[in-house]
Parts: sequence; C-alpha cells; structure tokens
Amino acid sequence: MDVSTLQEIQDSFAAVANVKATITDASGTVLTQPNPTRDFMERRDAIARAEQDIPETQKQGREYVAPIIVQGMKLGTIRMSIGTGSPTLDDNALSRLADKFGLDSKGVRALVRQVFTNPSTRAAAVQFVTMIANTVARLCFQEYELRQRFNELTTIYNVTMMLAEPRELKKLLDRTVRAVCEVMDVKAASIRLIDIENDQLVIKAVHNLSDKYLNKGPIRLGISAIDQVAWSPRGYEYVVNMATDPRVQYPEDAAREGIASMISIGMRYKGRPIGVLRVYTATERAFEQYEIDLLKAIAAQASAAIEHTRLLEDQLASEAMERQIKMAAEVQQRMMPSGAPNIPGVDVAYTYVPCFDLAGDFFDFIELPDDNYGFVIADVSGKGVPASLVMASVRAALRAQVDNVYYLYEVIRRLNVMLYRDTKPTEFVTLFYGVFDAHTKRFTYCNAGHPPALLLRDGVVSELPSENMVLGIDPDQQYTQNFVDLQSGDSILIYTDGLPEAMNFERQCYGTECVISAFKVGGKSNSAQTTSDHLLWDVRRFVGLSSRSDDLTMIVMKIL
Repeated sequence: MDVSTLQEIQDSFAAVANVKATITDASGTVLTQPNPTRDFMERRDAIARAEQDIPETQKQGREYVAPIIVQGMKLGTIRMSIGTGSPTLDDNALSRLADKFGLDSKGVRALVRQVFTNPSTRAAAVQFVTMIANTVARLCFQEYELRQRFNELTTIYNVTMMLAEPRELKKLLDRTVRAVCEVMDVKAASIRLIDIENDQLVIKAVHNLSDKYLNKGPIRLGISAIDQVAWSPRGYEYVVNMATDPRVQYPEDAAREGIASMISIGMRYKGRPIGVLRVYTATERAFEQYEIDLLKAIAAQASAAIEHTRLLEDQLASEAMERQIKMAAEVQQRMMPSGAPNIPGVDVAYTYVPCFDLAGDFFDFIELPDDNYGFVIADVSGKGVPASLVMASVRAALRAQVDNVYYLYEVIRRLNVMLYRDTKPTEFVTLFYGVFDAHTKRFTYCNAGHPPALLLRDGVVSELPSENMVLGIDPDQQYTQNFVDLQSGDSILIYTDGLPEAMNFERQCYGTECVISAFKVGGKSNSAQTTSDHLLWDVRRFVGLSSRSDDLTMIVMKIL
C-alpha cells in the first residue's frame, strides 16, 4: 500500500480505539505521522455534524453514505445505518468474533458500545469503515490491473509460441496482427517490412484493412517521418488524427477507410530497423504506456521470427546450392582423366588438388593419330562456379578443335576468339597445349600465357620459352608454337600457378626457385609419380597448416 493509505488506516484505527498509533516498516522506520491529517479531521467533523443537516453532510435519513472512489472513478457507495437508543449486542457473536482474531471479548464489547453511543467515535467509525471500503476497492482495482497484465503476458507468450512454430511465416504474421486487434480492441493492424532497393515499406501481414486502402500507393522510406521516429530510441510514434497530420502520406485514403488514430511501433533486429507494426483505431484514442509496451514486445517477437525465418530460408537455399555444387563437382571430376595415359617410351604422372569443390584448373590427355599424344593444362581466372563453367567450355572447344586442326597455334587462336566472344572482359585463361610424338620424341607446344614448362636434363632445369598472350583478351592475337626434341632421362614438368604461389602463414610464396629445386631432387627418381609426389610433399611442407587459396595441378613426363 502507499503511505497515504497507511496513514488513513492508522488515523481511523486510532480514532475508533481512542489510542495513539504509528506504522513502521520491517526495520522500524516510521512511515506515518503520529497525529491525524487535516483531511481526516475535516471528514470526521463533517460526519459528526451530519445530525445538524449541514450542507456538506453525508447523511441520508438514518444512514451515513460514503462514496467508494478509485483513481477518480466512483465504483459504489458504503452505507451505515445508525439506530436510536442503546444498542442490543449479541454477546455470543461478539465472543466468537473476539476468539477468531485473538481479542479480549470485554474490550470488543466496550468498543462497540462506544461506537454506537459516542457521536465523535461514531463519526470516526464511519470514516474507518469508509476507509476500509476504499482500501478493498483499491485492492480489487489492483487485482483487475494484475489480471490485465496477466492477459498481456499471456498474449505475448502466445504470440511468442505462435511465431516460434515451424510454419509458413506469412500465415504466422497474419495471425499476429489479428491477435493484436483482438487484444488491443482496435480497428486494424499491419506489419510492413523495409525494402531498401525500392525505398518502400512493403506490406507483409494485415488484418481488417480493405484492398483499396492497401493499394493506395507505396509508403516511401525517405519521406516516412512517422516511421523514422518509430525506429528511434523512443520505439514508437503516435498519430492522433490520420486525416489532419501533415506527416501522413495518404490522409484522404485513411479518412475513407474510417481510420482515426494510428500508432507505429518500430521493428528492429540486433539494432537494425527491419519494419514497423502499425495499429489503427476507428476513433481518436490515446494509448496507455502499458499498451505501448505490449505492442513493443509483440513487435520484438515478430522481428526475431522474421529474421530467423530469413536465416532458415538462406540456410535451406545454401544447402540446396551446396548439393548442386557437389553434383557439378562430380560432373567436373568425370571430365578429368581417370588415370595417366599409357604412352610407349614415356612415364606420365599427374597431381590435381582443387581448392574448392569446383575448380578453375583442368588438365587433359588427348590421344591423337599416328602415335601422337596431347597434353593440356589450363587455369581459368577466378574460382568457384563461374571458373568451372568457363573451364568446361574451354575443354569442350579444345577437344572439338584438335580433331580437325593440325597446327597447335591455330587451335589456340580459335580458342582465343571463342573465349573473347563468350566471356566477360575480366575473364581469361592461361593454357599450355603440347603434343608428344612417340616416334620422334619431339614435343611440340604452344603456351598461351601459362607458367613456362620446365625441362630437367642432366641435372639442369631450364624453361621452355614462349611469348604468347593469355586467352580471351585480344581477339586479333596471333600465337606461335615451339618444339623440343627430348632424350632418354629427360623430364618435363607442366604446372599451374597454384604451385609457385602457395603461401605459408607468413604470407610468403613457395616461388619458382623452390619449384625448380624440388623438381631437381624429385627428378632423380626413375618414376614420374615419385617426382610428382616429391613436389607435392615439398610444397605442403612449406605451406604447413595454412589453408590453400588456389587450385594446384601438375603433369610430369619422364622419357624412358
């Protein structure tokens, strides 16, 4: 209870019992003043003068009448009838009452006689009973408010559980705005979400608004001053009259719809505005703070549900994309050779380590007429899906050209024109295409901007020279081819830039010098596979546990 109520109880009790009293808290601190308040004395005197029919009397006939008022609202009255003469007391009833509350029955009987015989005490008793009635009324009102708060919490809980259900978000939001209308007893409600690209607040859920009103026109973010306030730390903005407020974008439509007032509650997720919850009333209405707090809580729950649904949709889309990528990676793997070719007089091995499921590197072995064998290795700019698609088109075009074109430089020229026509300006391909003649052991090659192939002969490593440009940049570019006559014991290494550009934790590249050094050591073996494995082991030793940033592909040819 508040201190004023405690003071009134104390004064009434003191007057009736003819004692002095004070009320303290648990620690002994006095909460009330020892003397009756002026208001209490004036009311007691007014009741005592009721017998003389003073204008401000509260007496009606032989009844004393007092209103029961809570927060300025009259809830009822209390009436006390006072008889004449000596009162007739029921001793048995008084004894039972005294025993029930642990009181002295003689004291209770004396107190009751005093109330009915002493006019001054009688006035205090009337005031005491009135005070008790008002106290009970306050408690009832508090119970009513408590039930209201309970209903609000129940609503929040129900909305929370409803939004947490794994169902379609649109239906849940529709149910939310309908629940808001029912709990708040308002005309309509809606949820609008931000569309940054179109500078709009897009309707996502609505209850009890006509299609004509909903299609009145877009709510522009840039000029929606009401919603800007709703997204501020205040959290809401109230419009008393939708037809006259200059901030309203469509006042005539609001008037035709029968909307008087509106409150806009900002919807935020982790501090970021995502939309608004709007509540509309048919008559002008000022919302209580507890109603605003309730709407804020509902808006917060709806915001979380919306974002969680978006995250779930993104997750599902990501999982679907991942499945598609894995399927594409399987297709891409089938494009790669399943094993090294069996070429008389040559031992061939390869290493292929993609950075992601889909790679931009590719290699191929092509069997040609007259014991000729093609060796292809290429690196597409970029990574992931775009690079893999370009890779697939280059492989298909190359295969188509080598069946009909003899000269390597012409094959590469046609590939260049095709790539320039079918790819973006930022996309290009480096490619090495060589043909080994098993009869003459001549290796003819055309290098289009790819890292130079390395020749290991008698312990010395040299680069196979080439000055051609990458593919896909200049459609008029002309390409040249070179050749080298191989000898028994020679080894050739063809690789992509993922080998020399592999980095360790200190952001240092493996480098061409390390490639050459490892090729020298590994090339001492009589096995191409051993040479390839040594190169891979050495680059992994250098990189350590650092994650790869590029595909790594290499082909080793060892002349027997």
